[in-house]
Amino acid sequence: ESHTTISPLAFMAESPAGSDASDVGEEAAAIASAADSGLPTRPAKRRRQKPNAGRGISAGTGSVCKLFVKKAPCNFADPWRKHSQQSSTGTGFLLAGRWVITNAHVVHRAVSVLVRPTAGPPVKYTARVIAVGLPCDLAVLELDADFWKGKESLKLSREIPRLDDNVTCIGFPVGGENISVTRGVVSRIDVNMDGLLRIQIDAAINPGNSGGPVLGSHGLVVGVAASHLKNASNIGYIIPTVVLEQFLSCIERGSVDSGPGRSYLGVASLGIGRVQTLESPALRKRLGLPEGCTSGVRVVNVWVLGSSQDLLKVDDVLLEIEGIEISQDATVPLRDNERIHFLHLVTQCMAGRDSINVKVWRQGIPLQISIALKPDRWLVPRIDGYDAAPEYAIVGGLVFVPLSQPWAEQKSSDKHGWSSARALIHQHWGAALPEEGRQLVILSKVLAHSCNVGYHSLSNVVLESFAGQEVKNLAQLARSVAACTSQQI
Repeated sequence: ESHTTISPLAFMAESPAGSDASDVGEEAAAIASAADSGLPTRPAKRRRQKPNAGRGISAGTGSVCKLFVKKAPCNFADPWRKHSQQSSTGTGFLLAGRWVITNAHVVHRAVSVLVRPTAGPPVKYTARVIAVGLPCDLAVLELDADFWKGKESLKLSREIPRLDDNVTCIGFPVGGENISVTRGVVSRIDVNMDGLLRIQIDAAINPGNSGGPVLGSHGLVVGVAASHLKNASNIGYIIPTVVLEQFLSCIERGSVDSGPGRSYLGVASLGIGRVQTLESPALRKRLGLPEGCTSGVRVVNVWVLGSSQDLLKVDDVLLEIEGIEISQDATVPLRDNERIHFLHLVTQCMAGRDSINVKVWRQGIPLQISIALKPDRWLVPRIDGYDAAPEYAIVGGLVFVPLSQPWAEQKSSDKHGWSSARALIHQHWGAALPEEGRQLVILSKVLAHSCNVGYHSLSNVVLESFAGQEVKNLAQLARSVAACTSQQI
């Protein structure tokens, strides 16, 4: 009778993950010894895995929770009332044994937030929103001590992941009730339109994933799942941990009585808008840059209420930020062969607290200038609850509101008014706030009444003046109407 000898090496390759190496070696040696002595060998018994042994990154699922949110969004189209309550779900993760981290858009305008942990009994706990950073899309929740019993928090990676690094996205996306895990790689490291660092991955990020942790191969959090690109395949964006740590540091430094999220002022900016690259030799010569200089970008605008007011001038050339040279294509080194837009150096500072040193070429003279950073302020507000609010004034059935991005987004459901609303936004998009309190007041709609017959079809037009005076904001319009004594206006 022939006997089969099992190689110890082969047995170790097929052993269950998490088995003790010494146990595997002893079993393999015993089988080999029996084969050499001519005794029949029996199949080795598979040892039972130890709890949580060999689970790898999936062990982090115990620190993830599902959020059940009830919110009452503002109604910018009919600003005298709110929308009815809406239900939504999202994802959060435990951090530092006291916080639950999620996206700002998950809990914005929430009237109730319930948290159901993955570890322990599936009980829903009431959470409190203690900080919201709408420009960076991050929020922090707080729960009572009972919630934290027997739960572990995730840890943050202090490094930006590299291209092609493996990442795992954990959350509760649509399509099922249980936790979901998707894997992919880091595809790109870039900045958004505000210059804030973001990371593109090809792991699936779907509605419900928002706020969930994205783990690296080391099991540390490398980012927070935020969004995906519509009408594109496998393009998702995560908020890196360096942005999260900056937001958390604002919360820790903020005063107790400053209110939720008020210690976070927004994304730091130089207050100059878009710059012009200097890849044209003719333009470089016109600006007086020396021969052989391959760096610099041209300042096109300096905003009146911006950080660089009275410090920078139009046609200045930004050469360096904090000693790092700005290339003529407006990029700076990130690491190795990677480059990134120079605004990354600005947005990694804190608005309202930090200053930044820039080297400028002005009319043939290099200058060193220190700029105290502030957030951008726009003529057309962009974010509900941050710089936009549902204000209105009704005059003779004519509804006047400030022009804002949230108003235009809600007008998108109006097939008759969307094109004109979009045209208004495009006309004034990117314009800086020229003076304190300035608003673009528009006629949003007309509430039909006998006093306004003939004007019912008017909507989405800018109000230039009232009673011969220029209208600068909604409050001024209301005061002018209240003071008007004429029978006709």
